[in-house]
Amino acid sequence: MSIRIGVLLPRSTDYPSIGFDILDGLRSYFKQSGTDTIQFISENIGYGDDEALNYSKAEKLILQDDVQLIIAYSNPRNAEPLYSLSTTTERPFIFLDAGVQHPESMQHPYAFHISLQGMEAAYISGWKAAEGGKKVLKATSFYDGGYRAPWAVAKAVEENNGSICANYVSPFKISEFNIGQYMDLLESSGAEAVCASFSTYLAELFMSALRHNGAKAVSLPFYCSSFMAEEQLLHKMEFPGGTFNTVIPWSSHIQNDAQQLFIETIKAEKKKAATIFHLLGWEAGIVAAHLLENETIAPDALKNWSFESPRGKQTFHPDTHYSYGSLYNASIIEGENGKCALALHEQMPADPELHLSLLSTRLENTSDWKNNYLCI
Repeated sequence: MSIRIGVLLPRSTDYPSIGFDILDGLRSYFKQSGTDTIQFISENIGYGDDEALNYSKAEKLILQDDVQLIIAYSNPRNAEPLYSLSTTTERPFIFLDAGVQHPESMQHPYAFHISLQGMEAAYISGWKAAEGGKKVLKATSFYDGGYRAPWAVAKAVEENNGSICANYVSPFKISEFNIGQYMDLLESSGAEAVCASFSTYLAELFMSALRHNGAKAVSLPFYCSSFMAEEQLLHKMEFPGGTFNTVIPWSSHIQNDAQQLFIETIKAEKKKAATIFHLLGWEAGIVAAHLLENETIAPDALKNWSFESPRGKQTFHPDTHYSYGSLYNASIIEGENGKCALALHEQMPADPELHLSLLSTRLENTSDWKNNYLCI
């Protein structure tokens, strides 16, 4: 029987290859595993913020193309409107998720999310920043502030007996970007550490501005969001000096058998270095292959199921249907030609209690961006 997998691919200005990398990672996993009978049918959903478009594309994949399952890069807000389609058709959805937004619905029997655990990483960074009851300056871009990593930072700081002594939000437009307010807050707030949440071109602008403002701008230790340390981005950012700590879900420097297979396969197949989006596609391949082992896919088939990923063991939590696993302590350091680089430190054990605590929190009277994270 021919197997067809539908893929809803995103668009991103700052990561133009995001959709290609996800699909290449997915195809490469199945090819190296000796499965060459699968047909991949892809549809583009742009930035992911059009609910009607997402639904129509998914519906077309199921009704017209008769796919057995759908893989989509989507945050919870855009994924959950597709749950009803999954219920009606009993076709599973595998959502690939940066992990920086709260789910509204805790679980669905045919929907599972592979997460990069952005909120968990931010929480750990915030906890570290607040150690000893420190005062923390929270710095974020206008864009990143519309997701939940900064919220997780503030929650951790409070729970570790620290305090947020000031908030800096950078402008969104390149022509308006400056850190004048940040420099003023460094002087007036009494801050002892900085928690920074920036991604895409906004992280580049922030690091460049820090460098331009000299040693005073980087006089405190930084605790950065995981996507500020994404390896493709690091190679474009100027290193401003100072100390930049971070917590990340994956790095090309991780060493294990699954990682070696992944890195070598992508290099051989695509003639390029593996990215975190290749990783998401590869992990989707692992999960899809498991689901397709049986002719009929049972509800809750992945609940509490674990798999070995290039980033370590990942498990679908039975109460959330989101994956969780090890995270890694790392730091942003100076690399070649004055640009940033990543120094990988120790692996931290998976923390299902933290995962459940963060994802089960319900926030009221909040606003956020609807587009899928990194899709701007």
